[in-house]
Amino acid sequence: MLPNLLIGQILAIIAALTYAENSIIYSYLGKKVSIRASVHVRLWIAAPIIILIAFVSEGNFFVQATLSNWVILLLSGLLGYFFCDSLLFWAFTNIGPREALVIMTLNPIFSTILSYFFFKEVLTILQMFAILITLSGIVILILNQKKEDDISKKRNLIKGTIFAFLASILQAISNILAKSALSDLGPLSTNSIRMIGGLTGAVLFSLFIRKEFKNDFIIFKNKKDLSLLLIASISGPVIGMSFLLTAFNYSPVGVVTAIVQISPIFILLYELIFKKKYVKMLGILGTIISVVGVALMFL
Repeated sequence: MLPNLLIGQILAIIAALTYAENSIIYSYLGKKVSIRASVHVRLWIAAPIIILIAFVSEGNFFVQATLSNWVILLLSGLLGYFFCDSLLFWAFTNIGPREALVIMTLNPIFSTILSYFFFKEVLTILQMFAILITLSGIVILILNQKKEDDISKKRNLIKGTIFAFLASILQAISNILAKSALSDLGPLSTNSIRMIGGLTGAVLFSLFIRKEFKNDFIIFKNKKDLSLLLIASISGPVIGMSFLLTAFNYSPVGVVTAIVQISPIFILLYELIFKKKYVKMLGILGTIISVVGVALMFL
């Protein structure tokens, strides 16, 4: 049998791979169809699947979860699956999936800061040093992208960077909330309640603010777009997030969170191998430095 630590690490690598794949698909769908529709419809696909799996494997979480669990996890899902993902998907379409995920490596840093205030966890000198390394990598990446002459691209860079930055903060808050309830419920049940919270936010936003509930489904009439959304909905919210939450039961949260940050490396390899995209050395350097910095923070 594999050691628990190794099981958790393998699950985290799989989660990182699904997040990289999701970012590539949503970057495409955001430009081809609609980010808001993608955020909405994907949860209708993912929620029934994860709820069914949770019922079969972990029992009736509607009864098992306390009122406190429900409130915390619904809020966690609203922040994570709706607000955070909406901002992140917009960032994908403005600055690209790899650059957005590199900025999202700030998420473990924000999580560490929040843990200090909520759980009294104190940062070590190594962790503070790692924060500086991570920020340096992100600055290098952004400065490299700012060399574009196209004014519209510069505007997209600013918007995308802000969206990714805000998404990283919201994801950190969402993770802290989920962690506080994970000890009472299984990872699949935890994920199910969070997804219900995210779906509720997406439905209300679509019905009463955007008023395009029906149109969100109609615009996915193209089979290719719908197929890509189906793949992303299952691989990300269902498989990726469930594996991530399960990994927390086998490995330290810091180790798992650090491993998940290798998603930009998978995207970089995808761009180099399949899209034959030229990536400047500064872009590669910034990506590697930021990921190394996050990894160092949890040594």
